[in-house]
Amino acid sequence: MLLGKTKNIVASVVLFMGFTAFVKADVDKIYHPYVEADTYEFETRIISLLDSEVAANFSVYRFGFGKDVTDNLFVELYLIGARDTTQNLEVEAYEIEALYQFTEQGEYWLDFGLLFEIERERDSQEWEGNIGFLFEKEFGRWSATLNVHNKYLYQDDIEHEWDLNQSMQWRYRYSSGFEPGIELYADSNNLFIGPVILGQVRLDTSKLNWEVGIVTDVNHSSNESVLRALIELEF
Repeated sequence: MLLGKTKNIVASVVLFMGFTAFVKADVDKIYHPYVEADTYEFETRIISLLDSEVAANFSVYRFGFGKDVTDNLFVELYLIGARDTTQNLEVEAYEIEALYQFTEQGEYWLDFGLLFEIERERDSQEWEGNIGFLFEKEFGRWSATLNVHNKYLYQDDIEHEWDLNQSMQWRYRYSSGFEPGIELYADSNNLFIGPVILGQVRLDTSKLNWEVGIVTDVNHSSNESVLRALIELEF
């Protein structure tokens, strides 16, 4: 009983922090606080900065392979590559990620999970750590998701601080193959917002998940846009 009350208190406090403290945000995948049992996963992510002609002039790619370790813990390894105007794609960093499902789906008013990440640059002594708080709430066919990340960058002879980073998604579960929604990323200077579409296709004993979204900085006249896409095979 005490553990249940503690989970609710922790979830409520961090959710409040997420909505009230926009400090820094990165456009990327929005995580859901759930672990699929007995599942292997291949994942490809693309994050592209778009110019005025809607052509990517800088892109970041993530190629991941993951597996559930327990019913509540999922671990994934990533290769991270970058491509600029030269169109050359090179591996820039490596990352290990662990997602822990803290509550059962629907057990409490709010579903809650934790995300841990460690990333290392390939050609430097730069490390980045992250502790993320993941929340999701369903309202009938609607789902609201909030990610609050606390990131720390470490490099020799350079002083660093923790950065608070967050993202939000509001989507309508029309069907498993089509879920339109809106995503928001914000910091003290920028407010990125835009549409996203998610879907799932069943392939015999496996599932193919896909996401495509474009968000635009509505705080500046340049209207800088970012495209994000994801393809994920679960089997």
